Amino acid sequence: MTTTDFRAGGCTVHVLPVIKGLLSETEKVKEAFDQIHPDKVAISISKEELEGLKAMPDDYQPELSRYEEMYVQGLSRFGEVAAPPPCFVAALELADHEGVPLVPVDLDEDSYSKLYCTAVPGSTLFRHSTRTWILKRRDFGARSAEEFVRAWDRAVNRLEGFGTIEEKRAEAMADGIMAACDGSKHLLAVVELERSEDVLSLLEKRTS
Repeated sequence: MTTTDFRAGGCTVHVLPVIKGLLSETEKVKEAFDQIHPDKVAISISKEELEGLKAMPDDYQPELSRYEEMYVQGLSRFGEVAAPPPCFVAALELADHEGVPLVPVDLDEDSYSKLYCTAVPGSTLFRHSTRTWILKRRDFGARSAEEFVRAWDRAVNRLEGFGTIEEKRAEAMADGIMAACDGSKHLLAVVELERSEDVLSLLEKRTS
């Protein structure tokens, strides 16, 4: 378990990058809780996604898009994959068990939808919907789950507008983490790996 730690006023923020979908990431989250003993947790999902996790039935069966199916197929080379993301489920369960607040810091669904409609032109939508066959045949050459996730993220978000959306998501996460510092001395931020470097860069600028 490796976190990047920094001070934001009277709060120590511990940023933990996690791989969405990989079952083994639950151990990383548990270890972070055991070592840090956070008094608050920030998590890189929307408030609607958090509500969905809390209401998830035991017999939940995910309906995956074609992109999600290919992501799962690629990631499964490095371990068992499950949905919803085990790293976020573990964060929710541990925060509930420890009685600490869990704060969603990603864009809410309404903000995301408006940004998507503004940033992504129709021509890009068509290309996005028809390029799955290219990605299906692509060999990412990844030697680890981390390499695969970053390569996949670059490939999917290189189309016009999609990079802008991810930049705005990272900004929202950084802002949310900073806001969550209020009233916290040890904040654990569980952040998806593919956005973690951008979020860390933004947090460093906000605290320098």
